[in-house]
Amino acid sequence: MDIEIRKIQNNDASGFYDALCSVASEGVYLLTTTPPPYEKMENFVKNNVANNNAQYVALYNNKIIGWADIVPLERNTMTHVGHLGMGVLNQFRSKGIGLQLLQKTIDHAFSQSLTRLELEVFSDNQSAIALYKKCGFSIEGVKKHARFYSGNYQDIVIMAQYQL
Repeated sequence: MDIEIRKIQNNDASGFYDALCSVASEGVYLLTTTPPPYEKMENFVKNNVANNNAQYVALYNNKIIGWADIVPLERNTMTHVGHLGMGVLNQFRSKGIGLQLLQKTIDHAFSQSLTRLELEVFSDNQSAIALYKKCGFSIEGVKKHARFYSGNYQDIVIMAQYQL
């Protein structure tokens, strides 16, 4: 399978949005089950491109099948911190694509003077937790009963890594 991993471009906004909608609709991996309006995601992409933020996409046959981004926080005392978001379409999971996306995104984020990278992941998503640990993240804590979806509570694991 020939997968291309590259920095996102402005004209990728629609493909990124489609991938985001697909993963969100599963209700399993992202905090939201309904993505924000397209215009908001288009602006997100444009802002990341304009500011050289770490946002990468995985393409198969010129279709975006996954993404990872680490975006600096906006509070003036926390601009050294980047927050990770990522997803891979269902049929492309467990093929090493997430690892490739994550490695490129982490390297880029640290090269942009970020010194702390953080993320939140559902405690029952053990494959994602293992991937994040493989890429240098450590567990810092757990938010108990942080999400309520489909009649069930889920804990959220807080993970981070540093390069001081």
